[in-house]
Amino acid sequence: MKVLVAAVAEHAWVENNCLSLFRTFDSINADKFPYVLPRMSVALRLLIRRSEAGEHKLNIALADSDGKKLMDSGVNINFNPPQGSVPEASFSFALNGQNVAFPKSGDYVVDILIDGRVEASIPIYAREAKGHGKIDIPDRI
Repeated sequence: MKVLVAAVAEHAWVENNCLSLFRTFDSINADKFPYVLPRMSVALRLLIRRSEAGEHKLNIALADSDGKKLMDSGVNINFNPPQGSVPEASFSFALNGQNVAFPKSGDYVVDILIDGRVEASIPIYAREAKGHGKIDIPDRI
């Protein structure tokens, strides 16, 4: 299994196995904490080998730097085998959340686990910046 895309965005969706992202970010500049994001999505695109087809457990967790989980979502997913002689198939997934709270300034991480193994980790840096109160799109993405 290979992670092709793992991102946090303002919004993400999957249509006909095509993953679409709107405003990816890794930094939040807020006027004050706690800070609540009205919308936050976690997007994932995987490359699945024929031998990995079948049912798997997908977990997505948001945690602070102390390891305290602020969000934890799990779902059973079924990877379809590749068609014909194609050795791999793609799988796209989007988890959309509303009113995601960041209780304090600091470093956070979104971990993506499949069958209990971390396949990707996405950092989120939440900082207090007077006068902002919005998501800044960093230039390093």
